Formats: sequence, structure tokens, C-alpha cells
Amino acid sequence: MPAPVSIVIPTWNGRHLLETFLPSVLDAAAGYARHASIEVVVVDDGSTDGTREWLAVQSASVPLRAVRLEVNAGFGRACNRGVEEARNALVYLVNNDVEMNGDVLPLLARAFEEGDDRLFAVHTRMRDLETNRDVGTGKMGGFSRGFLRVHRSYVPAGRSNGPFWSMFASGGSAMFHRGRYLELGGFDPLFAPFYFEDVELSYRAWKRGFAVAYEPASVVSHKFSSTIGALAGARVAATSHRNRLILHWIHLEDRGYLSAHLLWVAILTVAAPLTFRFSFLQGLWQATKTLPAIRARRRDERRKAVRSDRQVLEIFREMRTAGTVQAYDDPREVGITSDPIG
Repeated sequence: MPAPVSIVIPTWNGRHLLETFLPSVLDAAAGYARHASIEVVVVDDGSTDGTREWLAVQSASVPLRAVRLEVNAGFGRACNRGVEEARNALVYLVNNDVEMNGDVLPLLARAFEEGDDRLFAVHTRMRDLETNRDVGTGKMGGFSRGFLRVHRSYVPAGRSNGPFWSMFASGGSAMFHRGRYLELGGFDPLFAPFYFEDVELSYRAWKRGFAVAYEPASVVSHKFSSTIGALAGARVAATSHRNRLILHWIHLEDRGYLSAHLLWVAILTVAAPLTFRFSFLQGLWQATKTLPAIRARRRDERRKAVRSDRQVLEIFREMRTAGTVQAYDDPREVGITSDPIG
């Protein structure tokens, strides 16, 4: 029998998205309920668009609960609250703008039943709802030009059955082992309100001895950047730079990697005014203001890590060397004619 699952949906001023996409989630949940216990938990992150009132009058064939945060806390904190409130051992975190089908949950849950007993998370393949192009696949790990590379995509090679490891599980469509999620502390509030919190949590899991996987047969459709896209601008770019830097300052322990990172940060700092990348300077300044918290996190991770940076990245090198996957920067390298967003 499949394991019980809790579906957790964080939402902020997304009533219009829930009206469109929640029915597909409830249908998928109802299908899963024929085989195992399931519930849907919607975390209303301080919405002011009538989300609370709308949820209060919804009916569903599976348990549907709403958790209300009175003040907007950001994506990571909303997810953490949802996982805390979840009643089942597996938690499927999914954005409010994702359309699901009935195959998604059984495939992800099966990965925990049949996979590594240290499995932390497994994520779906994601397609753009409008174009049907891939916007999320398995992610290779690497390091170049002073930064961890986490967005290089891959596809399974030939008829390979894996294992398909992934550098990170997107918080927008991934199943997590609830106990391990809580053990690691969930998404770090340092990354609020958004960006890189799922990358950091996944990298934390890898370094602590857990694993993150990709299930290419489990596919969802996503209305890409429906929420953050509305906030596009310098603030979003600066936040992305800030959180990318925080990720490295918490976790990079390898002396070679750390030296290269600091050199490249210096180069980018000098070059930013010349290339009009002022958002990088804003992000750098914002990151430096959190240094006391970063130092505390860095000490904690140094104590608890059981893998080095190089040992984590070696997992992906071995997967590529074994011919399990085909990694690519340009999708045309693997016969994909449209450009996925990784």
C-alpha cells in the first residue's frame, strides 16, 4: 500500500490561481485516496485577496485544511508551517499554479518505497503550461567560476533506469520525507522572501548524508513565475544575488572552492558598475548585513556535515561518467528544439 501523503500548497494573494489549479490537485488527491490516506493543506501566507473566505466555502472529497498566517512571511516560512501542520510521513510541496494529473503522487511516493533509505526528496519533471516545454528537469551539480552550478539540466540517457540524482528539489513540485525535512530545520528564514531556499535545503541534505532524486516519469504543468513574476524588477534580482551568496558563505568548506569563490566575488564587485549590474552590488550589501547569522549557520553545518563539497559533486560526476544521463546547457544538444528554463 502506498504511504500516506500530505499535499502542502503555500499561497500569497493567489486566489485566482487556486480557483484555476486547486481542482486538479484535489482530483489527483482523490485518486490517491483510493489506495492510501491523503490530505491537502493550503497555507494562506497573509493574503489580502479573499483567499481565506474562498477556502472556507470549498468542499472536497479528500480532507482539505487551510492554515492562515496573518502576516506575509515568505515562501520558505509558509512551506515550513505547512510541513509542521502535515499529518503524514510524506509531504508533497507544490506551488499554487501547478496543474497535476493522477500519476504524479504514486510515482513520487514509490521512489521512497523503493529507493535509498536516506532519500530526502524527489522532484517531478515540470512543463510550461502554455508551451508544453520543459521548465524543470533533473539538475546536475558542478562548480565553475567561483560558484556552485545547480541549474544545468539533464535527461535520462537511452533506456537508463537511473538512479537519477538531482542537485536540488524545487519547492514548487517535490515530495519530501517529513521527518528528515523537520530534522534539517526546513527552509532557512535567511532566504526569505524567496529564491534559493530550496537549493540551500537540498545542498544541506546532500552534505548531511541524505539524497535528492528526480523522477522523470512524474510530470506536472506550471504557469511559470505566476507569483514572483508580478514582482519582477531590481528587488527580485538583488534578492537572487543575495541568496546565492548566502548559500555559498554558509556551505563552501573546500579551500580551493572557497578561494575561487571569493576571487570571483571580488571580480564581480569591481565589474558591476562597469556592466551596470547594480543589483549584484545591492545583493552583496544585503548579504554582508546577515554575516552574524551566516557565521552561526556555517559553524552548525560544519559540525553536522558528513560529506565534503567535492564528495557531493562527485556523485554527479559519477552519474554522468556512467552514462546514466545526458547533461546539457543548450537543449539542442540532446535533441530538444525549445529552450527549457532550468
